[in-house]
Amino acid sequence: IQFPGDLIMVLGSGVYRIGSSVEFDWCAVGCLRELRNQGKKTIMVNYNPETVSTDYDMSDRLYFEEISFEVVMDIYNIEHPDGVILS
Repeated sequence: IQFPGDLIMVLGSGVYRIGSSVEFDWCAVGCLRELRNQGKKTIMVNYNPETVSTDYDMSDRLYFEEISFEVVMDIYNIEHPDGVILS
């Protein structure tokens, strides 16, 4: 499935860390919702299945992958998003 234009990739917070992961995941969820409200298609990259941002209905595409430079660049080169947001 190809999404022509207006495709934005959002990077999640990764694994839980005491005192930080829930807040960062909420930021990613808010970002995904606002992008959807603006009519943008979204890609979520995160490898923590316990977060709301990895629910299948939160984004148009979901990658359960580690958040490393190499993996993110591989996804970027496959999807060719118009932008990337770090949460």
